[in-house]
Amino acid sequence: MVGSSVRSYGRRMTSKPLIPLLAVAVLAGCGSERTDRAGGDKAVKAKVLTMANAQYFPDELAAFRDTVERVSGGRLRLKLINQYGSGREGNPEVNLIRDVSAGKTDLGWTASRIFDELDVPAFNPLHAPMLIDSYELEEKVLTDDVVDPMLESLGELGLRGLGVLPGPMRRPFGKHPLVALDDWAGASIGSSGGDQVVTALRSIGARRELDFGGGHTERIDGLDTHVAAVPPNRYQRTIPYLTGNVVLWARPLVVFAGPDVSAEDVAVLRQAAKAAVPQALALSRKMESDALAEICRSRLQVVAASPAQIEALRAAFQPVYADLERDAATSRTVARIRELAQDSAGVDTLRCPDAATAAAGAIPPGTYRTVVTRDDVEETGFSWAEFVQSDPDPKALKARTRELRFEFTESGSFTSSSVQISGRPEIEWDGTYSIYRDRITLRGSDGTQFSMRVKVDGRRLRFSDAKPPEGDALPWTAHPLVRIG
Repeated sequence: MVGSSVRSYGRRMTSKPLIPLLAVAVLAGCGSERTDRAGGDKAVKAKVLTMANAQYFPDELAAFRDTVERVSGGRLRLKLINQYGSGREGNPEVNLIRDVSAGKTDLGWTASRIFDELDVPAFNPLHAPMLIDSYELEEKVLTDDVVDPMLESLGELGLRGLGVLPGPMRRPFGKHPLVALDDWAGASIGSSGGDQVVTALRSIGARRELDFGGGHTERIDGLDTHVAAVPPNRYQRTIPYLTGNVVLWARPLVVFAGPDVSAEDVAVLRQAAKAAVPQALALSRKMESDALAEICRSRLQVVAASPAQIEALRAAFQPVYADLERDAATSRTVARIRELAQDSAGVDTLRCPDAATAAAGAIPPGTYRTVVTRDDVEETGFSWAEFVQSDPDPKALKARTRELRFEFTESGSFTSSSVQISGRPEIEWDGTYSIYRDRITLRGSDGTQFSMRVKVDGRRLRFSDAKPPEGDALPWTAHPLVRIG
């Protein structure tokens, strides 16, 4: 078996948090001192407010945290409580809202979609289907006066709205291409919740699967998610199709304060929320771009819906807009967003970057097969148990051989799989490859890289002179790979 890294057989990748990390330092606790240089060398104590975050660490919060300190001149700082309420029963975002309202923590944030579950529909236009479909338009909307009434509506929940930060665009990912309306019919779509999202998916014939659980994608046919969430969960391995010219809805971040935060601090926080919009937007753009480049080097295939298919999808979403039209405030907001959209460039369409690392036809594209024996493995100093540990079938330990498959594409990507006792290929490693003369360099999507010599001999590939050492590249070099498809 090719491990999740070529450095160790059978070592499986541990799942990473759904939301990617930004390298930031966690702020110090209450009462920390800093020098107020603007007013001399007098040391002042910064007031520290706690901010509940049900996720691991959305990078947009770093923009808000940094801006709060800057706008307040260092007199106000935020301490983030990540994975807030983890392990509690119920919706974590609803629990967070209730705790902030009760004064158990000073500040919090949730995605806009959660408030319609609490009978506060004001934010629904922000994640209406195919309405805010670009970062340009999202910035225009969130810096427009249209946001102020939404924030005021949080008073119904005992909260004070501070601002709305831009978040990523959520797009369709599928086990099969999701381009035509018929492609959605009966499909189970992993999603993060919100009553309006449920209505939207039902209106196009799909159903929401709320608790599909991170990397466990067996129960779903597709995902409503943002691109930056894909690499940490390796969704592209089992859900490889992205509809690049469709944005289902945006995911803005609503920031709010509880009852114990002073009016003076609320004023500073509101100023900081507005000032943080450009930085948060830049972070969302960069995370999407970086993640797209990574998954395009793997198994991702970007497909496009035709203009007619896009119009059919828009028409099918009309039940959502009928609901929005019944409320005067949300109806006015939708009209204003459409007005702002007239001066925007249109949907942010995604395409894979040009594959600079694509092999120039040196390896005929297709699927290749080889068989590694127990003796092959043990001669390198590894144990057979390490080699087959990803196979849950007890018979794997008693087997004497293991079939491996390698797929090479014209665009310069590869995958390596171990065929389990059940007969199902399990993808163990993927990435891109390039060839210079007779040497191939493999660059894994996990950051691993190594090179070796390759010789094409009819339907066979022969690898040798592997760097790092031969033992680590055993699945590639033990025997010739024979093309089977």
